[in-house]
Formats: sequence, structure tokens, C-alpha cells
Amino acid sequence: MTSLRDVLVAALKSLLRGKSFLRALLTFWKTSPVLPVSNDASQPKTPRDVVADFLVDAEHHFLGYTSAGGLEEFSQKLKHQFREGLWSDPACMLPSYNSQLPTGRESGQYLALDVGGSTLRVALVELRRRDVSECGSRIVRMNTFKIDNDVRSLRGAEFFEWMAERIHGTVERSENGHTTEHPLLVGLAWSFPIEPRQTSSRGGKLCPMGKGFLAADDLVGEDLGETIQLACLQKGLHVELSAIVNDSSATLLSAAYTTPSTRFGLILGTGVNIAAHLPVATIGRPKYSDRPSSWHETASHVIVNTELGMFGKDILPLTKWDKLLKAAHPRPDFQPLEHLVSGYYLGEICRLALLDAIATTGIFGGTVPPSLQTPYSLDTETLSLIEA
Repeated sequence: MTSLRDVLVAALKSLLRGKSFLRALLTFWKTSPVLPVSNDASQPKTPRDVVADFLVDAEHHFLGYTSAGGLEEFSQKLKHQFREGLWSDPACMLPSYNSQLPTGRESGQYLALDVGGSTLRVALVELRRRDVSECGSRIVRMNTFKIDNDVRSLRGAEFFEWMAERIHGTVERSENGHTTEHPLLVGLAWSFPIEPRQTSSRGGKLCPMGKGFLAADDLVGEDLGETIQLACLQKGLHVELSAIVNDSSATLLSAAYTTPSTRFGLILGTGVNIAAHLPVATIGRPKYSDRPSSWHETASHVIVNTELGMFGKDILPLTKWDKLLKAAHPRPDFQPLEHLVSGYYLGEICRLALLDAIATTGIFGGTVPPSLQTPYSLDTETLSLIEA
């Protein structure tokens, strides 16, 4: 009978012949024999026993906290951090300048930009009024561009030049003579923090970005809208940033356009975040900074970018692999919750667990495949394919 080790070595050899990590795993799963598991402590453990023990230990690392009543304790501590953040923390629970949800009667064509942790989307969007159109809005044209590690490594203005080139390629056919006096109006969904002291819906200063991005380097404190407008102008595009919101706020606003009962927007992607439409009094007054008194006189509610990923410091249950990820991270305490649940990090946590399994159980013949040797080389997209 073929041994488990022989099957794993065969999978590794196929990997080295050029097959992908996923395909090698599938090869193993389809051909692996079912080996008996011994319950006799006096008998030497089979390779299957060792793997089973590792999986039991892994399940305890990930789920033991929940079975011991830890979720309720974690919930209480997290709620306490939420309250502190709402009242005083300048880095999270950021009130936008938007005090109202869409009426559904807005109309016209606009350019929409969505800058996420792994994707740039550029779309020409037509709003058709909710009361006269069944769908409310439609995408006239959209292009999607992957943001890989090379793009994340673009420093300062280089990143915005990269953006402007993609914007130009998408809207070139629809420019129709836009000028400085009559620019193309743009709404930007920005998946990163901006300076909370907004004095208009179209303003916002760059803050450190996280997720491995260097775009804010040398530009922290610069106006985000002006930075993008300048980069586009260098490509011959006359645009005006009419609104800058966080991606979670954009999700909330776009859903509220067609579903007026919407009050929360949730992001589960490369990052994790929530936007909420909350009473103005929920937020500490100093966090509104220099907004005119007229804003406070008319606003009863405000859209809040919670920056959810920043919560959880010193209260999150960490596995040994989470601790390894944190130790190697350049900003280990910047986004504690995001490190545990977001798409940018889940693949790396799995890679670290696989390295541990290879060393302790002998899977893959006890040899780390080349495709697993580089940090973040196993992405969450691959895990999604495996899960599917």
C-alpha cells in the first residue's frame, strides 16, 4: 500500500515540476489513502495520527477561546473600546462631513473611484432617481485594476501617478471637453484613514495607510483630493473631487440610495471596516474640530467611519501563528483586529500554520515548498478556492 509519506512526496515533486500549490494539494487530496488511526497509546503513532493531533491542536488554538465563554468577555471589552473611541480616540470612530443619507432623487453621471487594499475600480456611474427607475443607478463603464505588492510599494506621488494613468485609460472616451471651469465630477471611496478634521465633504488629509502601502509616505498631511486632481491634470484630465469618503461609508451611502432603511455598511475584503449612521451626540465634540456652527445646527446624525480594524489591542485571543505574524509586521499594533480577520492576512496566517505543520508532522516530506518560503506568498484568494 502506498504510504502517506510517498503520496506527500509525490505531491511535492509535482509542485516542483511547475504545478501550483493548490493543484498539488488537490493531487494529494484525490490520491491520499485512508490510513487507520490507532487509539493504543503503546503503539507508535502513524503519520496520520501525527497530522490528526496537529489538527486537534490547531482547532483548540482557533476555537478554544469561544468554547470557554471568551466571546462574552471579548464583547464587553470591545464595547468599552468602542465607547472610548467614539468619545476621544483621534484615530478611529471618525465622523465624516456627511450628515445625511441619499434621498434617492439624485441624478446624473459621475466618475466613481474605489481604492481598496487589493483593487482599484474606476467607473462611470449614472444615477437615475429611485422614484422613477427600478434599479436606481447603473454602471455605464467600469475597469478594475489589481493592486499587487509592486503597486503597494509605490511611494508618495508615484502611487497617484499610477492611479491617474488608469483613470485616464477608462474615461478618455467620455472626457468630452472637460476643462478647469467644467471638470469631470468625481466621488472617491478611500479604504484608508484620512484626517478626521474635515471641513467639507470633498476634503481630507492623507494619513498613514497600513496594508503594506507606501503611498502616504512623504505626503502625510497633504490634501487627498488635490493630490489626485494634480496627478490627473498631469495626464490631461480635468477632474474635481466632489466627495471623499471611506470605503465603508461609500458602501453605506450607495446601499441607502436604493434601500433607504440602510444604517450600516460592512467591508469584508482585503481589509475589514464598518460605517454607521449615528446620532451626532454619540461622538465627542472635539472630534468635529473646526466645523462651522451651521453644520451642527442642521445635522442630527453623521456617517462615522469606525476604522474597526484598529480595535482589539490587548484583548484579542492570539494563536501562536498570529503572534508570529505580529512579530514580523512593521506596525504590529496599528490594526490588531484586521490582522486576525481580513483578507490581506488570512493567507499569511495559513502559510505560517503550514510551515509549522511541515516541521512538526512531516507533511510535504518535511520540506517547505518554494512557493511557501516567501512571506504572504499564499494569498487568501487561494484559500477561498480551496474552501469553495
